[in-house]
Amino acid sequence: MIMVRMTVAAIVNEIHTIIAQKKPKGISEYTILAKAIDSFVPAGKARISEEKAREIVLARGALARKRLEQAEGGAVSAEEVADLLGLSRQGVDYLRKAKRVLAWRLTSGKWYYPVWQFDGGRVRPGIAECLQALPSEDPWSRMIFFLSPRESLSGRRPLDLLLSGDVANAIAAARRHQRHGAY
Repeated sequence: MIMVRMTVAAIVNEIHTIIAQKKPKGISEYTILAKAIDSFVPAGKARISEEKAREIVLARGALARKRLEQAEGGAVSAEEVADLLGLSRQGVDYLRKAKRVLAWRLTSGKWYYPVWQFDGGRVRPGIAECLQALPSEDPWSRMIFFLSPRESLSGRRPLDLLLSGDVANAIAAARRHQRHGAY
């Protein structure tokens, strides 16, 4: 029997092909990948190395980050935001630095902006006020705030409040979050 060693890129391409061919309707690629990652976690009280545990945590974090990036329509580049809002690229940078829009930076240095924060060629009402009330500068923490259901909001997300025009309660949730980290 001849053993063929595959590169990581070849394995990833094969996984893409398998998922594309066999993915059930209504199930996301990320759900399949999360289950695959979880299947590598040893059962019971088996000991795993610190390095293996780190790899598992990083893989789960990457999947969670990807879900946030693609939630509610995904994200657009700073140039696309500039076109959308009728601003210069520097104007978009100003909005980001002033906590009036949310963005995250890729390792390439490019900024990306979730599309859910824009409506009708402007920043959705309440976004800036919520961002300014949130304590964390971390974009992922901020995205989690907007996209996570909250018990204090009867299971709704702050973004749901903004989408329905309930800006005051979304801002109040951000202020509670600032004081208590309340969900």
